[in-house]
Amino acid sequence: MKRTELLVIGGGPVGLSAALLAARYGVACTLVEQFPAPYNHPKARGVRNRAMELFRSWGLEQEIRAMAPPDPAYGFIYCNSLSGEEYGRTPAGPEETALSPTGSCRVPQDDLERLLRARVSATPGIDTRFGLRLEQLAQAPSQVTATVVDQDSGRADTIVADYVIAADGAASAARAALGVQMTGQMLGYWQSAYWHGDISHLVQERSAIQFLTADPSGGFVTVAPVDGKKRWLTFRMPGPDSNHPGILSEEQAKALIHTAVGVACEADVVSAATYTVEAKVADRYRVGRVFLAGDAAHVFPPTGGFGLNTGVQDVHNLVWKLSLVRAGAAGDALLNSYETERRPIAVSNAQWSTTNAARFREVWDRMTAGKPAGDVMARQRAHVAAIERDLAFRYTQGALDAGSGEPCADPFVAAVGRRAPHLWLSDAQGRRTSTLDLFDGRLTVLHGPDGQGWAKAAHAAGSVYGVSLHTVCLPEGDLHCDAADFDRLYGLAEADAMLIRPDGHVSFIGSASEGRDVEEQMLEAVRLTLCAARE
Repeated sequence: MKRTELLVIGGGPVGLSAALLAARYGVACTLVEQFPAPYNHPKARGVRNRAMELFRSWGLEQEIRAMAPPDPAYGFIYCNSLSGEEYGRTPAGPEETALSPTGSCRVPQDDLERLLRARVSATPGIDTRFGLRLEQLAQAPSQVTATVVDQDSGRADTIVADYVIAADGAASAARAALGVQMTGQMLGYWQSAYWHGDISHLVQERSAIQFLTADPSGGFVTVAPVDGKKRWLTFRMPGPDSNHPGILSEEQAKALIHTAVGVACEADVVSAATYTVEAKVADRYRVGRVFLAGDAAHVFPPTGGFGLNTGVQDVHNLVWKLSLVRAGAAGDALLNSYETERRPIAVSNAQWSTTNAARFREVWDRMTAGKPAGDVMARQRAHVAAIERDLAFRYTQGALDAGSGEPCADPFVAAVGRRAPHLWLSDAQGRRTSTLDLFDGRLTVLHGPDGQGWAKAAHAAGSVYGVSLHTVCLPEGDLHCDAADFDRLYGLAEADAMLIRPDGHVSFIGSASEGRDVEEQMLEAVRLTLCAARE
């Protein structure tokens, strides 16, 4: 029998991220995954900006970018076939480089998983066990007992954990064991073929995230670059009224590829898969000491690329809370805020991804009718240019003081519930860092140059609740930034302060004006951020 503080079930990008976070917070973690190696079929082909910010903070950015195409494109090209007549384009436009210290990255999921597996396996404090399948899950008031089975030997083992994060995918065995239902709609099936071949002469100077070609049987068949050179995905999506179409045989896959390409080509089919396409969210994210994350908690249509990215953000929201509860600095109520905060984000992303899918159908209908796509094709730019959805989502209730500041209309300006904005800082030696780096992994009080009272108040509140609060003075102090940019993004008066959570979200904005007691404000802000009982 194995005893651990945290058991992570599932070794995809979400579960692996949860394990890395646990190690960063000093939580002993065991990770189990039923497949010995990542599936050689890149279901997802990109990491959006916010998830890349997290990977950057974990020291993984450069390794991830080394696996991505050097000059990726993010728009869509619609055509009869790859070699045939082009119908139109949905360009993505330039990336917003001022909003983040990094940017999105077109890394294939299978490559990302291999990198994350290697990092997790090499990280002290994480016990990785690949090839184990979850068989049973049972809870007691103070622990969770999981029975896992070795896929090769059939031998069963028991793991007892204080808490469990179930990140075991859309067909989650953990979710089934908990009896949690999913609410939403089924949209159809996605038949996918992963193949290698040289079709560079057909895509020169018109690269895209997807080439959507016309399938004579109806709908689009996609040719999607994986590495921008010789690795490709081709898939089609029968409608929701069709029966499960099965997995493409090699012969069927090659026929589909040749239809999409439009001319004969050498296609080496590596693997094929069929996915059920749904827009569903779990009715509950927490059952006792077990928490659902990633595809176990929500499934989206692949039209938007927010599945993996939303899942990584799930565990980024959850693990710091688990670490504070485990340390005795916060009560169990803090863990309830995980569902309160993350579930509405998943519902919104599911609806948005479904809208993207519907626009594809509208473009197809206009193509087949010989009509210009016009505004439908233009509106599909929202599918690929989604920086506001990625970086400016906001928690409206949960582990925060919702009454301590009204949000600005500009979604990238600091507000309670939002991610604290990125701003470049420099030290006395001219070395640059991001504001995001200051806030990562700790409770931080950010105050203005006349707000020294907030630093004293932070120390007092930390003593009361048994937590350490880091204090930072901007735009002056040891780190320097552009004062105008700081004022525009943070809007913090010289005597005011913000409390920023370990996940980088603002939980409180305080004012020292009108004689308001800063120590009382800070005590209440910390209490609400920890979801603690009133002292």
